[in-house]
Amino acid sequence: MHRLGEGVRKLSKLERAAAVCLSLVWVAGGFIALGAALTHSRWIMALCAAAAIGYGIAWARVALLSRLLSWPELFMPWRPGK
Repeated sequence: MHRLGEGVRKLSKLERAAAVCLSLVWVAGGFIALGAALTHSRWIMALCAAAAIGYGIAWARVALLSRLLSWPELFMPWRPGK
């Protein structure tokens, strides 16, 4: 896992704003798609909607941490750093 200062740069305010916008769009789109999927019993669409919500949450974490995530952080956010 990367530690800040070991080749990982902080995002600028513009990049953080873009991450927040991406997060909002992905989460909102995911919830809209989830509602449509549950209304029309489209389970594949529901799985895609859940993935979109997860992707939006990942972008929210990018904005909160002010840096890009590593692959282990992306797929296992509950694991503490080594």
